[in-house]
Amino acid sequence: MVWRYAALVGLALLAPTLLVAHAVTAQNSSAGNASKGREVFLRYCSGCHGDDGRGEAKTFRPNVGNLAVKQLMDELSDEYLFTVIQKGGAAVGKNAAMPAWSAQLRDDEIRDVVAFVRTLSRR
Repeated sequence: MVWRYAALVGLALLAPTLLVAHAVTAQNSSAGNASKGREVFLRYCSGCHGDDGRGEAKTFRPNVGNLAVKQLMDELSDEYLFTVIQKGGAAVGKNAAMPAWSAQLRDDEIRDVVAFVRTLSRR
């Protein structure tokens, strides 16, 4: 009987840890692939944001936001960046010149771009 009680207590203590581990794993599975995101970024985004994300591309004036500023990027959530890319700048009250890419990019590709954009402020 004592063994069963100890097993139940152990299981009760272990269950929250397993739930947290599952949540972290699920969150990471929705994280994008920065290498794939770089390819998508260079194809669709660099015309305005530049290859390095600094917003100094020659095809769009005035300059767009600098995605390489760590302080700014640290304040923006992945969900926010995803929404801006998917629905465009106007969807979040920003410049409507930032187009919505939902017709051209799948959700996984947008997550990949978000993952790549995160690397720009860490260089």
